[in-house]
Amino acid sequence: MENLLNAEVIKAAASSPLGVLSLMLLILGVLALAFFQKESVKAKLIIFATLTTGALFFGYLSLSSKSLTKVENNLNPTPEASPAFMVGRWQVEQKIGGLEGGTYIDYFKNGSFSGREEVFSNGQGKRVETNGKWKLEETTTNTFLLTLSSNNGSTWSGNFRILDENRVHNIDENYDAVRVPH
Repeated sequence: MENLLNAEVIKAAASSPLGVLSLMLLILGVLALAFFQKESVKAKLIIFATLTTGALFFGYLSLSSKSLTKVENNLNPTPEASPAFMVGRWQVEQKIGGLEGGTYIDYFKNGSFSGREEVFSNGQGKRVETNGKWKLEETTTNTFLLTLSSNNGSTWSGNFRILDENRVHNIDENYDAVRVPH
């Protein structure tokens, strides 16, 4: 019984509606043992049936309706990959070898981008302005290929996975970009 009531089991059970229901039944069983140990067998059966019926009814209500106890998986669904998703200012902070810096790029509805990259190496900072055209190609519902064609003639592409409405992960280069206010 002590293995069932440790912090890890309780934490795991509390993360889903069925887990909460099973945790509730377990606790009711422990309480019933403590409070009704000296009762007759008939009284124990009636108490057990009443507590179990109440717990199952609570579980039925919480799993079948949009009550407060139900976990909603669709409160903040992952947005779909589309050009409209990418519009806005995105920031990347990276450390590569002895270099570190930040990139801030504004992606506009018309397919253009403008931004700056700030690189720091050996205590020296350098700011590079960049602009050009961008293109987003959906590869799955929540992944996309982003291609930047700079006005200086360079082209860069990256595969991204959408983590949430304000964060994407570069799959190939293993960094996150976050949406930031202007």
